[in-house]
Amino acid sequence: MRVLAGVVLLVAAMAAPTAEGTAGPGPRTLHVGQHGEYATVQAAADAARPGDTVAIEAGAYSGGLTIHHDGAAGRPIRFTGVGGTAVLTGESGPLAIGGHGWLEFRNLTVAGSTSFGVYADGAHDLVFDRFGVDGSKDGGLVLVESKHVRITGCDIHGTNSRGTSADHEALSIASGSEDVEVSGCRVHDNGEEGIDVKYDDNAHVRVHNNIVTGNRGPNIYVDSSSIVDIYDNVVSGAHNETKAGIGLAVEDYSETRLLSRVRVFDNLSTGNAQAGLSLWVESTGTMRDLTIVNNTFAGNATGSVRIDADRFAGTNILRNNVFGEGPVTAGPFAADHNFVGDPGFADPAHGDYHLVAGSAAVDAGSPVLAPACDLDGHPRPAGRGFDIGAYERR
Repeated sequence: MRVLAGVVLLVAAMAAPTAEGTAGPGPRTLHVGQHGEYATVQAAADAARPGDTVAIEAGAYSGGLTIHHDGAAGRPIRFTGVGGTAVLTGESGPLAIGGHGWLEFRNLTVAGSTSFGVYADGAHDLVFDRFGVDGSKDGGLVLVESKHVRITGCDIHGTNSRGTSADHEALSIASGSEDVEVSGCRVHDNGEEGIDVKYDDNAHVRVHNNIVTGNRGPNIYVDSSSIVDIYDNVVSGAHNETKAGIGLAVEDYSETRLLSRVRVFDNLSTGNAQAGLSLWVESTGTMRDLTIVNNTFAGNATGSVRIDADRFAGTNILRNNVFGEGPVTAGPFAADHNFVGDPGFADPAHGDYHLVAGSAAVDAGSPVLAPACDLDGHPRPAGRGFDIGAYERR
C-alpha cells in the first residue's frame, strides 16, 4: 500500500497544473539565435512560463517584443542576452510590457523606435539590469501606474528625438507608479528630461548613484509627486537655457497641484544652462516638506538655486549646501550652514569638486539631517564635524 500511495502521489504531482493552467516541467532555458531552438525572441517569449529563462544570443533581432505572459512570485520570466548584448529593434516600440508582471530584462538593448523604447502600463515586479535604450522618437523607458520596479546599471540615450512634442521622457516614472528604484544608470544626451518622476502622490521612488548629463533638461525632474529621494547623483550639462540640473515642479497637468516630502541630498549639480536646482510652479501649486541638504551646486549659468513657486507649507530645509554661484535667496526655506562661493574645490575646471585640505567647508556643517555617507559613499563625519557639500574631506 505504501508503494501504491507513492505512485498515486507521483501521478498527481505530474498532473498538477502550472501557473498558466497547464501541466509542464520545471524552469527551462529557451535559447534564441543562430544556435538556439527559437529564431525570434517573440516565439521564445510566447512559449515561456513562470521560472523560465529566455537566453538570447548577442546580436540584433527585428520585430520587437510584446509580452503576453506573466511570471509568478519567486519565479519570474527572465530575458537575458548571452555572450554579449542582445539588441531588440522595432519601429512601433521594441518592448511592449503592458500590464504584465514578474519579469526581468538583463543585458538587453532596445533601439531605433519610432515611438517608445519600453512601455509598461499597470505592470508590476519588473527588473531592468544592464539594460539600454538607444534612440526613440518618444520616451525611452516609460512606466505608467507600475509598481515594484528596479532599474540598475542602465544606459538610456538618444530618446525624445521628436523634440518637445514627444510623449514622456528618457526615463519616466509616471501617473501612479510606486516603489521604483533607479540606480547606477547613465541617462544622457536625450531630447527632453532625463529622469522624470511625475504625478505620483505616493511614489516611494529612489533615484541614486546615477550620472545624468547632456539632456535638454532638467536632468532629474520631480513634478507633482510625493515621497521621492534624489541622492548621490552627478547631474550636469542640461542644455536648454530654461532648464536646471535638478528641477522640482508643479505643472498644471497635475490634479493635486502638490509636491511634497522630497529629499535632495549628496548630489553634484554643475554646468547646467540654468540653475543647479530650480523650484518652479507653472501657475499655482503647493510645495511642502522639502529637504535639500549637503549638495554641491557649482558652475551653473544662472545660479545655484532658483525659487519660482507660489505656495509652501510644512517644514522646508536648505542646509549644508555649497552655493558656488553666490548667495541664494532662501525664501520659505529654513536655511543654515550653507557655504557661498568656492570653498576650495580640488579641480573644478576638470569637474573635481572634492574639498581641498584647509577648505572653509570642512567640519563646518550641521549634523542635523546630514546624510550618513557622502557622494563617494564614505561615512560622515570624517573629521571633527560634518563637511558642507556633497563630498566629505577624507
